[in-house]
Amino acid sequence: MMLMLFSLFLWNIPSFASPESSVPEINCIIINLEYVNCTWDDNGTQNYNYSFKSMFSYNEALECSIYHKINNVNVGCMMPYHETQRFNMFSTWLYNDKGRLMTEQKHDLKNNVKLYPPYHLSVVEKKDAELWLYWNVTAHKSICIESQVRHRTKDKDWQSTKPNTKTSYSLPFPSKKQYEFQIRARMSSSCGESVFWSDWSKPVYWGTLNPNTDTESPVTMSVMALVLYIVGATVLLVMLSCLLVHSERLKIILIPVVPNAGRNVSKYLTALFDNYDGNVEKWLSISKDLEKGFKPNFTERACPVREYRIVSQSSSDSGNVLSIPTDMSSDYQCMQSYSSASTILGPAENPQTQAPSQVDNPV
Repeated sequence: MMLMLFSLFLWNIPSFASPESSVPEINCIIINLEYVNCTWDDNGTQNYNYSFKSMFSYNEALECSIYHKINNVNVGCMMPYHETQRFNMFSTWLYNDKGRLMTEQKHDLKNNVKLYPPYHLSVVEKKDAELWLYWNVTAHKSICIESQVRHRTKDKDWQSTKPNTKTSYSLPFPSKKQYEFQIRARMSSSCGESVFWSDWSKPVYWGTLNPNTDTESPVTMSVMALVLYIVGATVLLVMLSCLLVHSERLKIILIPVVPNAGRNVSKYLTALFDNYDGNVEKWLSISKDLEKGFKPNFTERACPVREYRIVSQSSSDSGNVLSIPTDMSSDYQCMQSYSSASTILGPAENPQTQAPSQVDNPV
């Protein structure tokens, strides 16, 4: 009887399971149709490693080559993915460090696709009072991707559109307030609708008011850059002014003093007469070669000039008229040595000189 009671007591005592007795659940998702990401410890409380294997249907099992680690413990794995494989069954296995199989699970990944957020958002204002929003998606077949747009103005709630496969959106008759736009994407129902939306894209703004969010618009950034430029230029001018005031040498270099012309001219002219006795060549420090170039290289001797004139004399006794040349100079050959063209007629060559005529006086 006592033995039976003791057995019942031991049966009702809760057992303390080993860590490996609670096997985690494996969660797998296809990221942007590029690879499969599987995790088995989302909380990071696991303190021992598992090894991982996986396989799509009709393929061979593959060991994990890229593990996700937390505190040097395997908590997930990234496996390769090929197009259309998400429609096949995906099998996963976890093994302990001794190679013992801990769990085997199967996954339907057709609806477990998460895309990257749309990018390159831009807003264009049309002439017909419309705003057009454009963006790009990252998946290979954009026809299989549907997008959802949300927008709001300042201090207003988000307004979302219905999912659409287009990569553009128009907002007619916008107000003068500032608009904020964001977009997210997922696989559409025509290609196997996914239960996961991508994260919202980075916001893009249109309008004149500054957003209240942490992300600033390009307009705000340009205004801030202009303010920074103005402040920097002002500081630079103040620094230059201080240097000009405290540094006389720098002041002379940047702003040279205008010379006093009158004082300098009188100073130089005084030196000309006091130090050089009016010798301009010495005052100007002209070189000897240049000074010789201004001096003549020939000599000219003085030429005496002889002038002849006709003097008429009359004699009452003889009645003869005789032209006698008068000599005004002593030499006349000097002129002939310099000019053969200037010829002065001598007494014998003078045509006006005639022999004295004899007149018979009556007796």
